Amino acid sequence: MITVTLQVEGMTCDGCEQSVRRAVEQVSGVSEATADHEAGVVSVRMVESADILAVRSAILDAGFTTGAIPRSG
Repeated sequence: MITVTLQVEGMTCDGCEQSVRRAVEQVSGVSEATADHEAGVVSVRMVESADILAVRSAILDAGFTTGAIPRSG
């Protein structure tokens, strides 16, 4: 498992955090997601083979914008 942190623009409240978290957790290979609207990030715990582009697409489909470069941690 790895953890990747992505910048997310457009989250303004706890409801936004829940929307992002639910969307990301639907992606195959993702085991957990934690969103923080104040920091503007989502941390994603996933298997190394999971598709980061699918994660970004899920965020976009939920109505938010992602930063261009993921940060691993």
